[in-house]
Amino acid sequence: MTQNRRPDDLANHWQRDGYIVVSGLIHSTRAARLGAIAESILDQWRECNPETGEPGGGPDATVMRHLNHPRYFRQDSARGLVDLLQAVADPAVLDVCHAILDAEPLFRCTSLFMNPESNSQNGNWHRDSQFHHPDEEEERQAIDAGGDLGRSVQLQVALVPSDDVEVVPGSHRRWDTDAEYAIRRADEQRNNRSNAMPGALRVALAPGDAVAFNPLALHRGRYHTDKRRRTLMLTYTSSMHPRFDYFSDQPWFDTAGYLADLDQHTCAFFEQFVNRYGDEWRAKIATQTHEAR
Repeated sequence: MTQNRRPDDLANHWQRDGYIVVSGLIHSTRAARLGAIAESILDQWRECNPETGEPGGGPDATVMRHLNHPRYFRQDSARGLVDLLQAVADPAVLDVCHAILDAEPLFRCTSLFMNPESNSQNGNWHRDSQFHHPDEEEERQAIDAGGDLGRSVQLQVALVPSDDVEVVPGSHRRWDTDAEYAIRRADEQRNNRSNAMPGALRVALAPGDAVAFNPLALHRGRYHTDKRRRTLMLTYTSSMHPRFDYFSDQPWFDTAGYLADLDQHTCAFFEQFVNRYGDEWRAKIATQTHEAR
């Protein structure tokens, strides 16, 4: 773990441990403002997710995506959206991502992790690679090769005090040990919520602190009804290894005036995102429109 922001130190810790902690990455006052924005968005999402037209999640929901959808900001004017997007493109945040990726970071997605309203539970131990490679041998090969997923950063910023992220340092560089495998994959994953994961480290964060971890590493979250959790996750990929999927499919960036109120730096950062993925989401919309006729 590290709280040093020197690029070389961040990169070294990232490569060795597969995760880093940066204390005070976002000022506590800004974290409080983002917390208020996130709360408003969460309330609206639970009532109606603008992506589906249906209520978002349920009482046991623990994560939502795309906080930067413009419909969440009709009641808060554009100021909340500006504050959120400026946090995503904050130079200090991007410097951390650049040090980790050794390349220019490209925006991917905003997410919010929250405690459920019912059904407390510890999360399941996993590597994100298992969702892209359900076949075990393919997943092993992907991890041995470093995998495309190792070219992204999941930066979780605490909006309230939290120790609900757990990670196994160094696990991104190798396949599971027998004991790890018994928890993560064995017996059709019946044991993947076990508290007995060897070498697991729980990360304590104050508001504005951030933890980033390689998605190939063994990790999980904890979700309890009696323990408030509001964690803003900012996801980036290397500009050299973009990926178009649900996370980066954000056609609302084409909404008139969406970037109009941003400062020059923030606007330029998101214009790179639009330039990279805009043609793909426009082609997808055109195909869907044609098929609906």
